[in-house]
Amino acid sequence: MQAYAEVCTLKSIVVNIACNEKERSLILPWQKQRSDESLVGLDIGSDFIKLLSINSSIKPYQIKNFAISPIPAGAIVKGEIKDPAAIGAVLKELFKKNQIESKFVALAIPRSSVIIKNINVDKRLNTTEIESRAWIEANHHFPDLVGKIYLDFTVTPSEQDDSQLGLMLVACRKDQVNPYLEALQEGGLRAKLIDLNSNALDRALAFITETMPDINTIALLNLDVTLSTFLVVHESKQIYAHDHSFDGHRLQTRINDYLQSEGGKVASLNDLAYFEILKSALSAHLRHTLHFFYSSRPNINIQKLILSGDLAMIPCLDAFIQQEIGIALQIAKPFINMTFADRIDVATLEQSSPTLMLSAGLALSEDNSIMSDPLL
Repeated sequence: MQAYAEVCTLKSIVVNIACNEKERSLILPWQKQRSDESLVGLDIGSDFIKLLSINSSIKPYQIKNFAISPIPAGAIVKGEIKDPAAIGAVLKELFKKNQIESKFVALAIPRSSVIIKNINVDKRLNTTEIESRAWIEANHHFPDLVGKIYLDFTVTPSEQDDSQLGLMLVACRKDQVNPYLEALQEGGLRAKLIDLNSNALDRALAFITETMPDINTIALLNLDVTLSTFLVVHESKQIYAHDHSFDGHRLQTRINDYLQSEGGKVASLNDLAYFEILKSALSAHLRHTLHFFYSSRPNINIQKLILSGDLAMIPCLDAFIQQEIGIALQIAKPFINMTFADRIDVATLEQSSPTLMLSAGLALSEDNSIMSDPLL
């Protein structure tokens, strides 16, 4: 199969993104990107679109652009884009209103949306042979999906055998990615990078952990309205990542209805009714999340938990989770030690910062260098 690959570095790991010749202009239209084009991290959620761009060529890093806009009603249903044109119109207006000239964006898809297979290959294979082997293995492992998937593969040294290389295949159904690409096209934008949400969140978390040199094991719980993502970093290496579906809309609605019915009272864990709303929605979820992790890593002790995502703004949620799981917790501040361009509404940005972990991680993708393609 004729294939095209773009090779880039991601935390010193070489990642080959492969697609067939016909799809080259659709999936990787950024191959002719000018070096002065900046990358915009774009988080298209169920309720809001969040965009962020970071200048990582200077120290300290500088937030260049930041915007949040609501999703039109019915444009996204249960995490699926139903109206790409409506999303595209919002994107076009956001970029115009914020005077963003770059048309290149980084997107993320949930880790739970992909299939991952790990195999070993002979270290003597060259890059072309490795790419061919990736497609052969894809045909073997996904026989009913080839032609319906986008394939990504990562090559790393084998930890068990010096004569081998590790080949991690990552496959995602085209119908899960294409609506996002169509929405970008409607907005006059192009995807430079489509990443896993866990990779982007890990990238943003690394910026936070730089301020915690004495902590060896730190976890991130990113709670959005449809998805809960839990990842753990041990000695600066991501050792665990898992997605769970989560009905955050229902929790938000119950909390809003309760507080309004009580005359806009201030939320408190001492309020038994409010405490029970949080407990009924989250206690079992938190237990299951930690159980899944500790069942696979029984000797790892999480020292600190960072809370992020749309639901991180729920009153007293941080105190409730810390009380439930017994782990020290803090709200995510992904922009610590960064500066801000004059156009940035700093107060709004800092208030919204826990909800911007994903877009921050995507914007920080620009800090990874793009190498020449040895397969062309």
